[in-house]
Amino acid sequence: MTRHHREPGRYLDTLAYRCTPDLVGDDVVYLRNLGAETRTLWENFDRACQKRYGNDSAQAPYSIATTVLSVLTGGYVYFEPSGPQPFLASRERIDDKLLCRVFTLTYGLAQGTAIHEIDLRQPPQLAQKIADTPESEVYLAEHIRPQAGTQPVAPNWVFRTIAWGLAQKLAGPWTVREGLTIPLRPDVTGGLIALDDPWENDQGGRYALSRTALTLQTVPNIATPVLMVTSRVTRISDSLIYSRTVLAVQPGDDHPILEVGLHGGGGARTISRYALEALGRLKMDYSILQAIATRSQAEQRMRAEAIAEAGRDRKPTLKFPRERPDQIWPVLPKSRPFPIGVGSGMHHLRVLNQHILGRLEDRAEPLVARATAMALPHRPTDPEKVSKAEMDRRKVEREATGSKKALRGRGSAFPEPASIAAAVKAAGFTKLRLVCLWYRDETRLRMIAALAKTYGLETEGLDPHDGQEIDLFGGTITAVFHLAADFLAHGSPNGRTKALRPAAAGLDPSGGVLIGAWCETHIPTIDDLPGLKPAELEDADAKPQSKTILASKDIASQYLLGKNTNGIIEPKDPDHPAEMALLDLYRSLGIIDDRIAKALRPETRHAEYGADRIAHVGFHIRQQNKRKGEKSSPRTVVTATALIPQTAPGDVWQLLGWSSTVASWQPYRPAQNQFHETEYPQETGGKKSYRQRWDDVGTVIEQALQDLVEELDGRPYIVTVDEDSARRIWDGLQNSKQGSRPDTRKSKYWLPGYSLQDDERPDAVIRVNIADNRVPPPIAYTRVLSSRDAVTEGETTNALYEIETDFSTPVWVLCNVPRNYDGGNSGRLGAKYTRWDAKRSVISDNREERRKSEMPEPWYSMTATEIFPIALNDRVFHEALAVATAQLCHQTLYWSGRARYPVALHAAIQMDEGHPQYRRTAQSLDEEEDGSALPVEE
Repeated sequence: MTRHHREPGRYLDTLAYRCTPDLVGDDVVYLRNLGAETRTLWENFDRACQKRYGNDSAQAPYSIATTVLSVLTGGYVYFEPSGPQPFLASRERIDDKLLCRVFTLTYGLAQGTAIHEIDLRQPPQLAQKIADTPESEVYLAEHIRPQAGTQPVAPNWVFRTIAWGLAQKLAGPWTVREGLTIPLRPDVTGGLIALDDPWENDQGGRYALSRTALTLQTVPNIATPVLMVTSRVTRISDSLIYSRTVLAVQPGDDHPILEVGLHGGGGARTISRYALEALGRLKMDYSILQAIATRSQAEQRMRAEAIAEAGRDRKPTLKFPRERPDQIWPVLPKSRPFPIGVGSGMHHLRVLNQHILGRLEDRAEPLVARATAMALPHRPTDPEKVSKAEMDRRKVEREATGSKKALRGRGSAFPEPASIAAAVKAAGFTKLRLVCLWYRDETRLRMIAALAKTYGLETEGLDPHDGQEIDLFGGTITAVFHLAADFLAHGSPNGRTKALRPAAAGLDPSGGVLIGAWCETHIPTIDDLPGLKPAELEDADAKPQSKTILASKDIASQYLLGKNTNGIIEPKDPDHPAEMALLDLYRSLGIIDDRIAKALRPETRHAEYGADRIAHVGFHIRQQNKRKGEKSSPRTVVTATALIPQTAPGDVWQLLGWSSTVASWQPYRPAQNQFHETEYPQETGGKKSYRQRWDDVGTVIEQALQDLVEELDGRPYIVTVDEDSARRIWDGLQNSKQGSRPDTRKSKYWLPGYSLQDDERPDAVIRVNIADNRVPPPIAYTRVLSSRDAVTEGETTNALYEIETDFSTPVWVLCNVPRNYDGGNSGRLGAKYTRWDAKRSVISDNREERRKSEMPEPWYSMTATEIFPIALNDRVFHEALAVATAQLCHQTLYWSGRARYPVALHAAIQMDEGHPQYRRTAQSLDEEEDGSALPVEE
């Protein structure tokens, strides 16, 4: 239960605690503030490394020094050589002479000097400067004392090091339940690992660890920093040579678990030989790193033998021993099939909260967040409203018949066909034709079934011939099917346009017909294209090739996966992937049905500032990192949408689109199509600094808003952006700048639209954030009744909560219960117990006794979206904007559940994610990240 409840109401319980001097206590770090001269010397070192390696994005390999120093000091070291405040911090003192030698070796090895040729008596200026910088003992509590009315102003090294001591305080026995106590060990990142009690799959031999991360963050208008606690499942690989990170138990007592980045690739990853050489030259104990290197060498020999035995034309069979790790725990590098699922589950988080409150006692002060009254729009898929009497009748009937049918049914995920037809007519078209392109009959039947369900048609006898147009709704919406195996086949782009000719009649927009293409696809494999290398498969993928062709014809497209790694997909009922693909096709067509108008009906207390009367604009900003072999600068992609309200009741909302490739506002469908038929924009104007690149993006967006003002013709608007990508452009979005003046900024622009004239600026900027480690993680809620001593507790909530701030405007958190957790057949894994008590599979001839293992399943937890309205004029009602943002997350265009982003921003994100150059194999959300800065090694 949340502490410090004041008034009756519903309060959110989170793993977020004020980080006060009392919480930190007498924790110290040893700090060297390196200063501007050291930063300049390091920048020169960076340039020398870039010249040597022929790579203008290469960095000086400071991980050599941090790895060596971590081994020498027991683990806790953080080195930040660049930025406005370069520093070196550690939890133990570092001898000046030893430090000078470490950086002398780092410098020499990076320059290509052999280890035995580096003269430790002649240190470079950089190494000497770092060693000469005085080391001071710093009490962390002194740097987080709150100042009334201001955001925390602690230096960066405080945020990087404060978790070290907090993790030590929380380490030790953790009582998960009666009879089960799990030891928690600290790690060098400032987190906790349950290394002594790994989770194991039913068959044995595969392992995963519970890891808890402690991060110090700021929350808008909270005077103290906030400790955010998150939990994840770290799955352990049976091989080291394919991992990017390894966890290692250091020799000696009271040392944290070491986390080390590995180097190399292609089945040859190992510990940095530079670090090994440096430690060997220093004659220090580096047995833990040597053990990692020895294991890597053994695995590489096994791999080489397997390849030699298989021969050139056969794939080698390579199996590594699956014994429980002891000292070395390689982290699984990707989210690949694994017999232990992701996610810790809700109960895990709640007992973790109890452990934190029990260990830290009154020093741990949770944030207070109180529920905001909000009427959520009723969605077509929400459970039907049934009286108690009818519920009782259905329950009796179900028990009598043995039926498992839900007591409350759900409607279709789709809007009313009349609403879709009205949007088509409002866009100036005579009708909508859905052209279904397929190459497997199973996928064709799925498309037919989804269309029949959407438009209330009988599937019996519904079997259109190739090219036959069938009526779906009153002659305004039709569909036509074409076998398009050649057009959709993976391979060379040559001849693909010609292969589309048999479907030309269906794709003809003559007579004012709006065309949407629904296409089959699957991710290409070596089996599809024998002879190609795995790295070449992405370029042979038919999906981006065919999407580009359709976009050039101004045809919106959406793809349905017909096959996966398990073979041809046999969907469950309902076929959610097909239904959601069809809904997303409507989004690509720019169709805004009546669900949006219903979602934004203003509440009485917000009537003076109705969110249904303003335009909702979303800007999505993303940097596309370079692929291997690319030498250009990273590409910055910007897409935007404007959701414009109806001019009169009953009218249709409009959706405009914009991109930095085609910088003009137009209806969403042609805006997206033109964006998809062009390549991502390249950086122009020569080589630019980090600040100049992001200022240029700000300039482009300011012009886009200037152009939008003319389109809106005086209608007020708000702009929504994601904090993670946008704060690099606008200083006014950053927590540290709240309450500051615009003239204190480093960026060229303060906020989106701020440079425009007063009457052209947006009413407000809505900053949203979904990062799990920066938004208070929800775990439960507590309802305080009229009597202060009377409380009730709940496990999940989907309400909107206002965080009690110390000053200025509030910030809200929208809680989300994942559909997979809350669904009728989900089982709500992790709701009542942790993975240590996961039920194992039971195989039995008796159907009632059979049980599926819970260990391989994902265990879901609540998520949260932070909503922070920043007003740009006096007429803004902050709560109305927070509620409207939450409503537009609750009612999406493309999905039957909630989205983490509101409609306008999500539609802009989908524009980018549908681009042919967007990587289809993009990293998934639950993929492990090691975050290490690896040196380039020869």
